[in-house]
Amino acid sequence: MVKIATKVLVLAFAITAGSAAIAIATNAVRPSGIPLVTDIPYEIFAPCKDSEAEAKAASAAELAGTSGGVVLYIDARPAEMFEAEHIEGSINVPYSALFGAKPEDVEKVKTTAQAKKATKIVVYGLHQDAATEKKSVDFGKPLAQQLVESGIKGVTYLAGGLTKLKESGQTTTGKGSAPAEKEAPTEKGGAAQ
Repeated sequence: MVKIATKVLVLAFAITAGSAAIAIATNAVRPSGIPLVTDIPYEIFAPCKDSEAEAKAASAAELAGTSGGVVLYIDARPAEMFEAEHIEGSINVPYSALFGAKPEDVEKVKTTAQAKKATKIVVYGLHQDAATEKKSVDFGKPLAQQLVESGIKGVTYLAGGLTKLKESGQTTTGKGSAPAEKEAPTEKGGAAQ
């Protein structure tokens, strides 16, 4: 039994070594053969040409201090959250962690920015993850980066999302936006005088 196993292993090694020798010889005589040693150094972490430009971060205070020019707000949150509440005049470009934004949505940003003659595009997208109540997800930064890589200029992202924009005085609209303040009721249930 040991003799048979030894013969099988020797035969398998001989076939493998012979196949490798034939492959190397064939590659050597071909004019367009694959080089066994490369002429240039191999770079594992070579930067992509598309990602040389980076989207810049902006705070709500910085945005409140900018005057002049037209600002286009992009909401990177899911459509349901956008419908519930968003900055007035913003457009929704839902961002997917797996697929990014749809090409037609990126094109929509380009055409809207050109039509409104926007000088600055602000992307926000911080929201509570539906799966885990404690974890917040911010798709503003990756969407802003995707927009920059697609050639759109003047793109920034807002760390802190819609909450920070509202804190800076931006008004929101939508099904779930805060209604105008009502008069406080008195103890008897009527309005305060």
